Parts: sequence; C-alpha cells; structure tokens
Amino acid sequence: MYRTPSPDRITEYLRRLREDPQSVNAPDWRVDYPDGPWPVKVHQGGTRVSPEGPLARVLGGSVAVTAVRGPRTTMRRAVPSGGAMHPTEVYVLCAHTDRLWHVDPYRMELLALPADRPSRLLRVGLRLAPGAALPPVVLVLTSRFWKNFYKYGNFSFRLGAVDAGVVLGRVLRLAEAEFGTALVRTDFVDATVNAALGLDGRDESVYAVVGCGPVEADGAAGRVDPAPIEAPSVLERSRRVKRSLMFDFVQASAQVLPPDPVAFRAAPEVASRVGAVALPAAAPVDLNDLRVIVRRRSGGRAFTGHPVDPATLSTVLRHAEAAGAQLRDRADPAVPDIRLFVAVHRVRGVPTGWYAYRPDLLAPAGRGPDPGLGPRLQAALFGSGVNAELAAFTVHVVASPRQGCRSARHYRTQQLAVGVAIEATVLVATAVDLGNHPFLGFDAGAVDAAYGLDGQDSGAQAQICVGAVHAGDEWEVAVRPR
Repeated sequence: MYRTPSPDRITEYLRRLREDPQSVNAPDWRVDYPDGPWPVKVHQGGTRVSPEGPLARVLGGSVAVTAVRGPRTTMRRAVPSGGAMHPTEVYVLCAHTDRLWHVDPYRMELLALPADRPSRLLRVGLRLAPGAALPPVVLVLTSRFWKNFYKYGNFSFRLGAVDAGVVLGRVLRLAEAEFGTALVRTDFVDATVNAALGLDGRDESVYAVVGCGPVEADGAAGRVDPAPIEAPSVLERSRRVKRSLMFDFVQASAQVLPPDPVAFRAAPEVASRVGAVALPAAAPVDLNDLRVIVRRRSGGRAFTGHPVDPATLSTVLRHAEAAGAQLRDRADPAVPDIRLFVAVHRVRGVPTGWYAYRPDLLAPAGRGPDPGLGPRLQAALFGSGVNAELAAFTVHVVASPRQGCRSARHYRTQQLAVGVAIEATVLVATAVDLGNHPFLGFDAGAVDAAYGLDGQDSGAQAQICVGAVHAGDEWEVAVRPR
C-alpha cells in the first residue's frame, strides 16, 4: 500500500479498512490460489492426546472441524470464518500440570509443545504477581496471518481480528457453561504471551486469552509433567509466503499495549422514540446445543424472500445483545461497547426501514421507514453473489470509528468485539431455522448515512443478512472425533 510505512499512516490505514477496504491492496494484487496454505496448521510428529470432558465440549463446539462439504471439499468448522480461512489457532495451558498444548482442529487432538513452565511467562504477560493463581484451563487464541493474507492481503488485519472475535464469542459462551465461569483478557503484553507459546509474533500472534473455571486459591501448579524436548515441525503447503511492509508494520504496532487502555464509551443516541416498534418476548434458544452448532451454514445465496415474525427478529437481536453484554462483563475494561442496528426488509407488522435496537423495541433511525431499503442495501454491497434484498432483515454491528482508530491495538480489540456480535447473530439465526450471511465488504458510508450515523462517532462495522433460505444442494460428510 505504501512504499515506506510510517506511524502517521496507521490511522489512515485503519480508517480505510472500514470506509474503503478495496483500496488497502495495490491495484495489481492477485491471489495465488495454488500456493495457498493448508486449511489447518499441520504438525509432523509430536505427542498427542484427546481432550476430555468440559474442554472437549468447548473445543468441539468452537474450533473443531465438523464436516467436509462439496463440491470443493471445504472443511467446515463449528464457527463461521471469512472465506472459510479460519486463521485463529487455539493453545491450551493446563495450570495443574503446567503443560502447553496446541489444538489440532481436524483430528480434535491436543499436541504437546516444549514449553518450560509456560504459566510463569503467562503470568508475566498478563501482568499478574509471580505465583498468582490461574484458572485450571487457559485458552490462548492467536491469529496465523498467512491464512488470511494470501487471499485478502492488507485487508486481513481487520478480517483476522474479527475472525478471532467470532471464535472468542463461541469459546466464552461454552466455557461459561462447561466450567462454571470464564474470564477474557485482551490487555496483555503480546511479546511475553507469544514467548510462552513459542511464537515470535511475526507470523502468528496472540489476540485473546480466556480463563476457564474459577481461579483456585493455591496458585502453584500440581504435578509438573515433563514437556517434550523438541517442538514438532510445522509443514507448509505454500512455497512462498508473501509479505507486506504495511501489514507487518501495523501488526507490530498492534502488539504494543497502549499506556492507558480505557473503556470505549457508547456514542450519543441517534434514534428517535417517535414511531418506535415494540418487540415481543424473545423465544428461548439453547446456543450450546451441538445440533444447532453443527447445523450452522452461510446461506446468503439462497434467500427466499419469505417474511418472518417479529418474535423471530426479537430473538436474534436479544441474544446477540446478550453476547455483547457477557463479553463486557467477563473482559477487561479495554473491550469496547458495540450496538446493534437493523434494516428490516420483511418482518410481519414492522414497516420496512432502518432502526436502532433498544431493549424491547426498535427505534426509527436516519431514513426511518424506507420502501427503497432493499435496493439501497443491495447497492451497498461490493460483491453481487448474495441477494440481500431477499433477506428478512439485516443486522448491523455499530461501534466508534474514532475510538477504533486511536491505535492498531484499539482497532484490534474493537474488531474482536465485532466478531463476538457476529458469532451470536449467526448462531441464533441458525437456532430459529434461518439462514444468514455476514459481510465486512460493503459501503459503510452509505449504510451510516441510511441510519443517520454520518457525522456521528458511530459507524457500521459489519452486517449480517438473515432470512429464510432454500435447502442446500451440496453434499456434506460429518467429521467425528476419534
């Protein structure tokens, strides 16, 4: 993007990721598909074990490969990922044994890594006192940059953070259910946590840490099992890993913890209570039901245009809002507020238009009732592969562009929260038997203007079209744990 990156260009780069994502790559950017990476991180050799109990259920419902789908034999996981790239890796630290493992999502196995007392470095990275108690299981989420970069180039800085947020949202919900409680940290010292994992931060780096289970009074580890002496080798499909000076520069900048990480404040109200639409009670759904989790699929190419009931819209919005509230409650103060807006296409009894979601109601925003909403939303898409006009409604995840662009670290943390909202919206849509299609590539300025957000410190960060879909015609084979 730039010949010589400089700190003053970071803000411009971050701004373009949302406002003009097509401009962040050079005009001659091309994807070398034959040289792309494997769909999973492949290790050769090493000691492997199968996860059991709560840990197995958390991993099985989040990062595990659950099926292979044709005709291109795409590996499907329990969580959505842009382009099915799945750049987020998961590492497991067992506090009782002080052992570190990497999660193999295809085999659903844990691969032992040669870390010498990794809990010591993890405490330093989390800025805890020496010997401080840790939860019994700590999950560390990282992003493996080449998995996205080979296809999306410089745009993958945003995409990778959102992807990690999607995994974070799923892991947090499942860990809370399986371990009784869970805590999220994003305000760590990246270099130290990376060192605990044996990473250098240049090709893969930590994005979030999730503590699973109550912290025990005794911070000392129990039996310390001997770790492997040598690390298993990583096999690469790609013959050449391309690099970008700008991408590497922004990634390095994001790994620097700001001196004063502060909570994001919600932007002022932009919606009107006049003409507000009351929503019925949300239906109960079990988002930890594995049958719902493995049924999830993006069906944006098959929207039917059939309307839905207000209770269905209410269910999706309320559970998505609850996921954001859970993140704010369980995470450090640096995690930002996000809000939900919704463009209603075909919801019985609700006028077609643009709304801000508030508990129990939809408040008209910007253009408000708008019979031309469908074509306007379709025109805002950068691609033509999905007919957004035929969706029942489209959820927009809204956050502060100014706060996100304060630094690359602020931006990364904000996009994690955006990913959490996407994950919940997609999963709830599946639970109520609707298809969905998340987007990051759309004309954010046009959507902002439709909601009356232009000139405000709020902006659309993601959109998820939701609606009834035709049955898919692709074959699918389930992948089951060994």
